[in-house]
Amino acid sequence: MHQWMLWILVAASAIHVLEEHALGWQGWASEALDKRFGLKPTWADFWVTNAALIVFGVAAAMVGWKAPAFSLSFAALALINAVGFHILPSLRAGHPNPGVFSAVLLYVPIGIWAYAAAGADDQLSFGIVVGSLLIGAAVIASAVGLLLLGQRVGFADDPTAATPQGYDQRR
Repeated sequence: MHQWMLWILVAASAIHVLEEHALGWQGWASEALDKRFGLKPTWADFWVTNAALIVFGVAAAMVGWKAPAFSLSFAALALINAVGFHILPSLRAGHPNPGVFSAVLLYVPIGIWAYAAAGADDQLSFGIVVGSLLIGAAVIASAVGLLLLGQRVGFADDPTAATPQGYDQRR
């Protein structure tokens, strides 16, 4: 069984998060998402969203082929993220955005490898592919939707509350 390779995708996600942070994701996202969605994510948004991403990836890897549509939804999420949030925006902008290198070098090949591994283990069907794509897209859409909802109807952080040095407060 090749479901162990789902854990490689979790590790690739950790590298992806490191690259996004090192290359200034918050500044890029604040500019890019403000133009498109009127959204200015903070570093707190970055860390919370990526913590949820890693938890989701661990859950998918732990489930493995017991529920292949769910486990492959993490591969689908990685592929959707690579193409929709990194490769296409980088091409449109004419320069790389934070995360595009790991998206191209890790997310795309490992995401495809996950589907190939499921196929090699007779765990792949048209329904599983469609289901995984729908779940992966729904997870990404919910993350963006919650960020938008939080910015529009959420409560602002208490400015008098103690926060760690360098921690960006929302709004």
